[in-house]
Amino acid sequence: MTVGHTLRSTPRFRVVALAAVATAALALTGCSSDATASDDGGTQTTTIRIAPQPIADFAPIWLGMEQGFFTAEGLDIQLVEGGASSSAQIPLLLSGNADMAATTAAAAIQARSQNMPVTIVGGLTNFAANDDVDQSGLVVAKDSSISGFRDLEGKTVAISGLKSVSEAVISAAVEKSGGAADKVSFIQAPMPNLGDLVSSGGADAAFLIDPFLSKATDSGLKILGHPFPLAAPGVPGTSLVASESFVNANPDSLAKFRTALAKSVDYANQNPGAVKAALSTQAKIPLDMLANSKNPQFVAVVEPGTLGAEIELLVKYGVLTESVDTESLLTPAN
Repeated sequence: MTVGHTLRSTPRFRVVALAAVATAALALTGCSSDATASDDGGTQTTTIRIAPQPIADFAPIWLGMEQGFFTAEGLDIQLVEGGASSSAQIPLLLSGNADMAATTAAAAIQARSQNMPVTIVGGLTNFAANDDVDQSGLVVAKDSSISGFRDLEGKTVAISGLKSVSEAVISAAVEKSGGAADKVSFIQAPMPNLGDLVSSGGADAAFLIDPFLSKATDSGLKILGHPFPLAAPGVPGTSLVASESFVNANPDSLAKFRTALAKSVDYANQNPGAVKAALSTQAKIPLDMLANSKNPQFVAVVEPGTLGAEIELLVKYGVLTESVDTESLLTPAN
């Protein structure tokens, strides 16, 4: 998808082609990416390039740009193409082609475990702490004999990414329910196709996030349960990650960004309809498909305690081979 073309009325909502950014980065070798430029009124602005994802988790950035929260802090947010999946985001940071990226906290943890110089600078979403507000869940066929997480022993579960936080948390939910996590098989497929795998018999269960969860239940699948509230309540979902070099070079701009992010997150939480409208526009999802979907729990800050709990789960269930220090992964507030 091409992010941002439909919001041209917002002066600073621009998409930067990856090739153009790479050229600029080469021209500015050795300089901070915090290059300033004057607008017509002579006000100095600072450019921050962010690699987005076309999911609801990114809504605070879209809405903050629309509402002028970043502009008010003297920031010009540019969205960089080329990192539409979590696996593609970290290389964009390390190559200098983006200043920040929206990626799963688990991807940042994994990168740090491999000694990549990245750091979490802000939150976007946490997974739900209770079933009522959870936008994710495991689905099974309507006539399935699976009635609880324990029954997943010997079964195949479809997820959107192997060796992921979803795999770890589902395994933990099985174990908490009295089952053997190592007897569950996982297969991978794109999120939009997971429900179809269950319907066709290619998988016994699938882990889905809205709007695909509500779409699956509308098609006749049923929700088996919500593994995150059971096994990992409130752990980080999508976070904003930057390279250490960017953070070290731009402390003032980062502080301003965090101020605008906090306002953007508050606005997103208070305006659920605006979140759905932004997602519909940016991800080209029909608005009526989002009617029954739940929005994420937006946060501006990643808490060390919940991040540590996620790291422990990733280690316990084999996603990580060794632990990661939370303090080294989080950039503290000034």
